[in-house]
Amino acid sequence: MGQLKYGSGSDWSSVTMHQSETGLTVSEKLERFKIEAASELVLRLVGGLLVALSTLLWVVLPMGLAGDQLASHAMLAAIFTAVGLGVYAYGSRGFRRQVSFDGARRVLSLTKININQQNRVARSFGFDEIESVYVRRPTKRSGFASLLVRVAGTKNPVLALTGEQSELEQVHRVLCDLVHGTERRVARVPLRKRQRLGGFSAIRA
Repeated sequence: MGQLKYGSGSDWSSVTMHQSETGLTVSEKLERFKIEAASELVLRLVGGLLVALSTLLWVVLPMGLAGDQLASHAMLAAIFTAVGLGVYAYGSRGFRRQVSFDGARRVLSLTKININQQNRVARSFGFDEIESVYVRRPTKRSGFASLLVRVAGTKNPVLALTGEQSELEQVHRVLCDLVHGTERRVARVPLRKRQRLGGFSAIRA
């Protein structure tokens, strides 16, 4: 796809931008979320300990338990397991937003990633579903701007990223260039095949 016209974003303070063969990935920087990262570690540790404790309950099972006592013991172990797994899943759900642009599939994906770079929450939109992508200025002088995606058939835009306004504006320009470049390639496709690919409404600032 060539080199990014506006740089790689490696020296940015709020987001990072990486180009791939099929598109672009932009993520909020981990350094901005130290409290959330610490909370994730604590929750995952607590969840793991609860699951381990449920196993320990069976290891130290008192001799002679039967009937209602055994059922109560099993229920307690099951509760520890369920709560532990729930806490672990909640802790690893992801707290940093990431936008992935796939020009080959003509899809824009919005995900949240955890400290292990794993995607836990994902929403994908085809180009024909997106009405616009734009940057909203921060409401406070020291706040972050927002990159928003307006999807057809929805009342409110979807929050894609937060970060410094100048950085998000560059991300927005790169996305526009990539999308319009994809549209030009699609425009050269025969009409019948193009109709199967679907259209895309222009991205606006």
